[in-house]
Amino acid sequence: MTATKTPQRLEDTPVITNLITRAEIEATGAENIGEVLEHTAGIIIHRDGHGDGVQLQGLDSEYILILVDGEPQVGRIAGKLDMARLAVENVERIEIVKGATASLFGNAALGGVINIITRKATSPFSVQVSQTFEQNSTLDSRGTVGLQRDNLNVLLTLSRNHRDPIDLDTSDLTTTIDGYANVTGSARTEYQLTPATNLIFSGQYFTQDQEGISASGPVAFDRLGDIENFSGSVGVEHEFGDRTQGKSPTLLTGKFYATRYDDESSVINRDSAEISSQNLNIQDLLKGELQFDTTLWKKHQLTFGGEVVIENLQSQRITGGERGILTNSLFVQNVFRPVSAFAFVIGGRLDNHSEFGAHFSPKLSTMYRMTDNLRLRFSYGQGFRAPDFKNLYLDFTNVTAGYQVLGNPSLQPESSHNWNFGVEYQIFDGLLGRIHAYRNDLHNLIEAERIGQSVAGGSKFEYQNISKAFTEGVDVEAVIGSIGGFTSTVGYAYLQGADKETGLPLLNRSTHNGTLKLAYLHANTGTQIDLRGRYASPWGFFDDGDKVLESEELAPSYWVWNLRASKTLLKIFKLSIGCNNIFDFKIPTFYTFTGRSFYGGLALTY
Repeated sequence: MTATKTPQRLEDTPVITNLITRAEIEATGAENIGEVLEHTAGIIIHRDGHGDGVQLQGLDSEYILILVDGEPQVGRIAGKLDMARLAVENVERIEIVKGATASLFGNAALGGVINIITRKATSPFSVQVSQTFEQNSTLDSRGTVGLQRDNLNVLLTLSRNHRDPIDLDTSDLTTTIDGYANVTGSARTEYQLTPATNLIFSGQYFTQDQEGISASGPVAFDRLGDIENFSGSVGVEHEFGDRTQGKSPTLLTGKFYATRYDDESSVINRDSAEISSQNLNIQDLLKGELQFDTTLWKKHQLTFGGEVVIENLQSQRITGGERGILTNSLFVQNVFRPVSAFAFVIGGRLDNHSEFGAHFSPKLSTMYRMTDNLRLRFSYGQGFRAPDFKNLYLDFTNVTAGYQVLGNPSLQPESSHNWNFGVEYQIFDGLLGRIHAYRNDLHNLIEAERIGQSVAGGSKFEYQNISKAFTEGVDVEAVIGSIGGFTSTVGYAYLQGADKETGLPLLNRSTHNGTLKLAYLHANTGTQIDLRGRYASPWGFFDDGDKVLESEELAPSYWVWNLRASKTLLKIFKLSIGCNNIFDFKIPTFYTFTGRSFYGGLALTY
């Protein structure tokens, strides 16, 4: 379980955790992780030219740590890690821990952790292939091969996705949404070397080409991008102790992980064919980790370990062209269960950052099962986020818009105090209710402040520690079990956030968000119908400087509805059809919704 870095049943974990299962992922018909997450209460996906960024508890993507099998993903643009580049065909489940109670993961987990757990093979031999066609020349092709023999487990996946550029405003040459073509390949292998020792290897390769058109006055520019991302990990798990004697074994886990993100972009004048700007970013991350788990006196589950992370960035947009960071970390946690109905967790992590020295992040959590149907959870954690390469060393001028953004080596780390309280109540068979309340108090927030005029004639910005802020809110969810084949989930999220010094509400955050999922399954015929809707109230798009949001500075509210139907044929085929954005909502000024689109697909599972 991501929340405690140790295996736990979801109902027993003391830390509030959201879980998205494989069945739920398949029901969405989603192409990528971003499309999966946007249908979950309290999780917001913001789409713009930098991709699909995730927001938790009112905190933006740069404060959210994204993991795949516990390993960090790199390649953020403007602080945002694009969730659309993470494919779904090899995903078993997604675990979400909101807030700084995920402090065992250290830097960049100030707002929470999203851990994407990949699948294993579940049969001696399996093959699954699918093809989906959608409007705007959108193609989604996937293939999976699984092998489970004796001590060996192998799962291989391959996907390819394509979409033409989309123009929602035909009055000019510019395109609203970039087109892309990408390929993702992954492999996961486990080998049981001995009854007590397990070897694990995983690797992934992603490549994507992007294209779009922008303009500056009468001059049009082609925007071209090329992304490559390699990652791989090798791990070993060894158990000490004998399970046959009824004792919980002691587990030692060691892992080594390496990843490289390569992003090359160009802006080309369409008339002269001259390159107006060009940039190459190469980010490398190496990580080594040891973790030790043991049980003491039957009631204490102790976890401790350490990590070493080396990061390096080469870019024309940072001062000096290349920078590196080294972080050494130690973490410890104890889960105490004096009785089965109560658990108490205390832990913390010490990070020694090469730029900002040592920082300790404590956490504590409790879970009390008042009855078989009622669970209460409370947690507190402190988190911090060290300024990244961009915040410290950026020196970038946008040649088409004329603005300039500078880093600031004098920045201090951002920090937070985070409180969470959750109630989970099985009201009766078939109806589960959840309430999650939270508060984040944030210090030394980093924002880009205008400091003058750039040499290109636009504004000059510099990153500065300028404010204290807070976010607080409540997430409510009701899950209705199967009644005559129907299931549904209703979610609502209330959020308030503001700068403590000026009172200005935090931008890019809706006060009210809602989700609705309604599904029908006819088991005898293998027919399933899935309706999903999501709502967002108006949110601050910009502030003209008076620290008050007027109506013209707000993005409008929206409801977006998706409908999908699927049917199993001859036990091995699944036919699906659907419509995204049924009511054709689109306002290009504020949103990148593509409008109503229909799709169809066929999958073969053997």
